[in-house]
Amino acid sequence: MRRSFLVLVALAGLGGLTAGCGGDKTEPYDVTLQPTAVPQSAADPLTIEQTANGSTVAATVGQRLLVRLPQNPASVGEWGMVNAEKGILIADGGPTSEGNATVWPFRAVERGVTSLQFTYGPSSEPSISPEPTFMVDVRVY
Repeated sequence: MRRSFLVLVALAGLGGLTAGCGGDKTEPYDVTLQPTAVPQSAADPLTIEQTANGSTVAATVGQRLLVRLPQNPASVGEWGMVNAEKGILIADGGPTSEGNATVWPFRAVERGVTSLQFTYGPSSEPSISPEPTFMVDVRVY
């Protein structure tokens, strides 16, 4: 019993000595934050067009999604995004005009389900009448 007690005291003393080593000088740490890497997918980009309105589409984490909606260059109206839930999809650039369409690029970054919703109306003033809408659910695996 006495021998066990002496061993414990010796170990405690040794632990105290090693804890006290190293001095009081604090070394600076490099805490540079790296941007979060966006996962990339080997899958081809998924193009979602107006014919997908009201449906659910499937994507994989890292896959690029391109929402392509028709645009009449002679019209004063344009498509605008209504909701942008964060977490499952992120914008992968801004909307671009491609001929008679506007394309919104997204990237799937997390598993889950989210909705993308767009409305079409005058770009300079709020619409009085109900606007055409486009909505699609995106399920990311």
